[in-house]
Amino acid sequence: MKKTILAVTGIRSEYDILYPVLKELQANEKFDLKIVATGAHLSDWHGFTVEKIKQDGFEVVEQIDYLLMTNRKTQRPKGVGLLIQGLTQTVERLAPDILLFVGDREESIATCVVGNYMDVLVAHIGGGDTVYGNADDPIRVACSKLAHIHFATANVYAENIKKLGEEEFRICFSGNPALSNIIVTQKISRQEISKFLGMDIDTNEYIVVLKHPLSSEVEDAYQQMTITMEAIRKFSDKKNIKVVGIYPNTDPGSYDILRAIDQNCNDNIKFYKTLPREIFINLMRNAKALIGNSSMGILEAPLYKLPVVNVGNRQKGRLNAGNVEFVSYNIEKIEQSLDKACFDEVYRRMVSELVNPYGDGYAHKKIVSFLETINLDDRKWYVKKKLI
Repeated sequence: MKKTILAVTGIRSEYDILYPVLKELQANEKFDLKIVATGAHLSDWHGFTVEKIKQDGFEVVEQIDYLLMTNRKTQRPKGVGLLIQGLTQTVERLAPDILLFVGDREESIATCVVGNYMDVLVAHIGGGDTVYGNADDPIRVACSKLAHIHFATANVYAENIKKLGEEEFRICFSGNPALSNIIVTQKISRQEISKFLGMDIDTNEYIVVLKHPLSSEVEDAYQQMTITMEAIRKFSDKKNIKVVGIYPNTDPGSYDILRAIDQNCNDNIKFYKTLPREIFINLMRNAKALIGNSSMGILEAPLYKLPVVNVGNRQKGRLNAGNVEFVSYNIEKIEQSLDKACFDEVYRRMVSELVNPYGDGYAHKKIVSFLETINLDDRKWYVKKKLI
């Protein structure tokens, strides 16, 4: 009898992490895979990426609209309430065996709450992470306690889950599934990428910008992004470097970040709502550096051997392979860090020789193999004997 997996996804970044696992589940006759698309996937502002999920060949059984685009702190807790209500009805109707999600956002805590109250197993990718400073961080820890099955992206994170009191049989060090995307995606020429972007990155070097608001500093989002963009613009002008940016996530403060972006774009600096996976991966393969505060710099950039300038406090506390340099909101310091990332050959050589602590690119296979072994009739999976 097939296990029914209901995967919940709400934003492009975690969907890309989830994607290799979904493809592996879809190809396995032991599973019946269904998708719930929520949040930014249903936002025109973020490219209405639910269509991409469908184009990837997945069955989207529900679209739950909970995103309140207010730019206020009330946005996310109200959204979680709406999502819990909608997801509860979906789970009751479809009666899945396992709920699957990634990370630490609204979808994560809502899925955990619904699964626990409705006696459905919850599988979490990305628990045990040590990041701090954002509202998402304690949510991730809560999910690491509420989930029944844990797929850790690093060995040290698997150990952290054990320290939370989770039983060892529930925990699997899988690595980061998104690494598989990078490995299997075919190369696209810089000329072709330039044509897609409408920007010449074939004969020009370029950096990539990915920056999101930090919930504990949301009031400073505009000023922080203004400083970052001024530094990027000055660096771009001095070094004749192109800049390719992608819109921030939907968290409060995102409107302020967009306002700062709009005020600092020019012919050499362009931002996009979203990019197809194939374009994005090839964009990163050829970039001189990544700047911003995205988890991508921590989790995936080591595989690209890509230097990262992380501006501000977001991502602090996470396992750093050695390719990420943290810098404060200071124009001169940001410029110096960008210069080092792009042109310091000793530093770039060191980054190119780093070992990636986030797995070997086969996390998707390890996750599906682990899910195969779970006996749905064994109540040990549903009832936790250790709580601390």
